[in-house]
Amino acid sequence: MSGTRLAWVGVLALAGAARAADGPAGEKVDAKLLTLHRDEARRWDVFVDAGLTTRADFVPEPVFRWTNASRANGQTGAMFVWTFGGRPVAMGGVFSNPEGGRRVVMHEVHALGPARIYPRLRDSAHVWAPAAAVPLLPLPDAPAPAPDPKAREQQARALARGFTAHTVDDLGQRWQLRLLSRPLYRYRAAGREPAEGTVFAFVSDAGTDPEIVLVLESVNDGGNASWRYRAVRFSISSLFVQYKGRDVWTSLRNDPKNGYLDNPDNTYHLLRDRLIDELPELANRRQAGP
Repeated sequence: MSGTRLAWVGVLALAGAARAADGPAGEKVDAKLLTLHRDEARRWDVFVDAGLTTRADFVPEPVFRWTNASRANGQTGAMFVWTFGGRPVAMGGVFSNPEGGRRVVMHEVHALGPARIYPRLRDSAHVWAPAAAVPLLPLPDAPAPAPDPKAREQQARALARGFTAHTVDDLGQRWQLRLLSRPLYRYRAAGREPAEGTVFAFVSDAGTDPEIVLVLESVNDGGNASWRYRAVRFSISSLFVQYKGRDVWTSLRNDPKNGYLDNPDNTYHLLRDRLIDELPELANRRQAGP
């Protein structure tokens, strides 16, 4: 483990994980898809300075694996984080699905820290240039963080249950989202303002693909401890988040200031990267039929 990550940082990778249902053959396909998605995620170098001299650390174990059988002939994906100083500064999902006898590979990424990042995609002329940081916001009416780490973890889970969320797609259909019971990731960040954070995900009933990622963080600012939060998009739908029944965050699809897919500061980005040959095991399975 890198020295920039403290020992207790946990990756909770099993929540909603894609699991093969047909024995060794399915497990082999599952492993190959994970290797594909991890190798694609590794292509991102996330720098924390404009001079591109200091890289964030890529965490090779996915924080989440998901499936969406109802979309695009069956999508599967994995989400990863890049950390610096113990804090996740970017989160990215790589997913793929069959298309025209081949496999399309997509990248979905979001900045996730209070300082601006400078990502680069290796072997590609494609540019993702987040124009701002992603600061956390004070969480209204939240209790003071508990002094005990275990108690703070329980507080974070309880606070997360106070949030609700839904999406509205391009056809105007509303989808209520559900909060995954297990967090995706927990972290401790050192520095002038020590912080502990927990990353949650909201998913729809259409699959386990995260639509919204929610970060809750307890911060000790000069002895004044408090809770902060931030919701970020992992969807091209319009997104709505409430806390204790009050609207606290909205990100609209096709908003003129957003563009078609991105958000105003380009901290979210969706890339259709390339078409590759289908995995032989999956190609053979489709040819053989059910």
